[in-house]
Amino acid sequence: MRSKTERKRHVLRMLESGNKLWIATASEDESAHLVPFSFVWDGERIIAATSEGSPAARNARRTGKARVALGTFGDVVLIDVHATVTAYDGIDAAVAERLARVSALDGRSSPSVAYLQLTPWRVQAWWSLQELARPTIMRSGRWVV
Repeated sequence: MRSKTERKRHVLRMLESGNKLWIATASEDESAHLVPFSFVWDGERIIAATSEGSPAARNARRTGKARVALGTFGDVVLIDVHATVTAYDGIDAAVAERLARVSALDGRSSPSVAYLQLTPWRVQAWWSLQELARPTIMRSGRWVV
């Protein structure tokens, strides 16, 4: 069984080296909306691009919340986030450049692109039943390691 410190390092490595994840938001009728996204990690937030009128952007704007899933069945990472939606001028230009390299959407040349800025407030990670018994490694935006 990995320590919480080891799991934190693993999650940060996944965020720093990966560029694909799933984002779940809640529709007005409370149904789940789950969509794959390309992303970049800026050291504090997950940034993803979508169209301004997409359900993910509408839902995130309305609720200010989302859930992110990374990994596989045997390497689970769930991240509950505070979500904000912004235009290109609301994110760092270097982040927009990095995201344009991994995403089909580029807000630098299209005003209809919105950016989801997802700030983790709870992170759960597990590989095994032992880790599943205590999966939380971030609570209220603070690492609990």
